[in-house]
Amino acid sequence: MSGKLKKRRPSAASREVIYGIHPVVEALVASRRTIYTLMVDRATLSDRQTKVVELAEKRRISWQTLTPDQIRAVSGSGQHQGVAATVSPLPTDSMESIISETGLGDGTCLLVLLDSIVDPNNLGAIVRTAHCVGADALVIPKDRAVGATPAVSKASAGALEHTRLCQVVNLTGTIQWLKKQGVWVAGLAMEAEQTVFQADLKGPLALVVGGEEKGLRPLVRQHCDYLVSIPLRGHVESLNASAAAAVVLYEAFRQRQAPV
Repeated sequence: MSGKLKKRRPSAASREVIYGIHPVVEALVASRRTIYTLMVDRATLSDRQTKVVELAEKRRISWQTLTPDQIRAVSGSGQHQGVAATVSPLPTDSMESIISETGLGDGTCLLVLLDSIVDPNNLGAIVRTAHCVGADALVIPKDRAVGATPAVSKASAGALEHTRLCQVVNLTGTIQWLKKQGVWVAGLAMEAEQTVFQADLKGPLALVVGGEEKGLRPLVRQHCDYLVSIPLRGHVESLNASAAAAVVLYEAFRQRQAPV
């Protein structure tokens, strides 16, 4: 038997195709994925395609020209903007590593826990807001929830490529564990008496956002330290999950910027 080991090629199952200018650019910039091949849809590159190709060439990543229909076929989307890339899945983190590296001691830790979000557009919008306010990580269940798909990266305008993500089997168990680490857990519920503008959102905080239809599940709600609501004056009953998350995250951001 030869002592020289053959390098195993990654299986097709360990690859996915991200698409769109921003997701591909941010994947190249973040360098968190292995990028196997870049695809563009024309031989004469547009200015934005040129920027993507130059980033790829700096990393010695090969690129090829396909037709728009071919890129639509491999990406599964007509929203590719003439650019796609075959990449490894986005890496995930453990809760232990996230907590050990965030600002528990100085009170700056900010986590976003998502309870049964199934719409990629909602998740992408939440990811983008969480990244913009400097949240440390997003935590999502492994089952009955959308994961870090290419559609989510597209909806987040590439913010997913810079976002630490943790997938957990039991969200309630994760909440209990976080509370033991000194993290306060606030659940977003429209019937809560305390509004987001009355609540103290400073210090180590995990914000829990419920699913699109039913909000927080009863057991998840039960294990939150407190619930907060968003005051409404219109005729509709609630904001959607991503808009509600944006309101609370920016109120937390505002409070954390205020002088002590």
